[in-house]
Amino acid sequence: MTSSSGNISSDKVLARRAGDDVCFLVVGRGTAKHSPSLREYAENALAAGATQVQIDLRNCTHCDSTFLGTLVGLRRTFAGHGCGAICLVRPSDAVRHILTQMCADRLFPIVEKATSTNCDTTWEQLEENCDRSQPFRFKQAVVDAHLALAGASPELAERFRPLAEAMQQELANEGPGKGS
Repeated sequence: MTSSSGNISSDKVLARRAGDDVCFLVVGRGTAKHSPSLREYAENALAAGATQVQIDLRNCTHCDSTFLGTLVGLRRTFAGHGCGAICLVRPSDAVRHILTQMCADRLFPIVEKATSTNCDTTWEQLEENCDRSQPFRFKQAVVDAHLALAGASPELAERFRPLAEAMQQELANEGPGKGS
């Protein structure tokens, strides 16, 4: 995983599945570039029978609105299938501050220890999905994340609905394959 300057990125999301549990470990910044892969991994795990998701944020230094919106969207997806809650594991002080600032601190159960007992499963590093050949798909993921945020609570709706609707309209005008 390299940045546009060719340097190795220290920001990463690792994933593993152990039985019914899906675990993600966020190291550094959790951002829009990680969101499509995280969402795809979680949805594929759900389709294969996973029922719980744990997001370990102890080593996360920042999460942007797209990343948080992706988690909110997954929370709704898993709940819609009658699955357990998505929980945040030991968020760092910086992430707790962001959650509080964004009025998102009550959206997820927060636990101090991961409940997955199988530590023998190898972590898989998820791709950074900023695929320049498919910009519409990436932009759609950003729009979906912000719509999920806007639908999560009245406070978040006030903050994110105008942005989400503007991005959605812009994307509708662009359409798949119509440009950048």
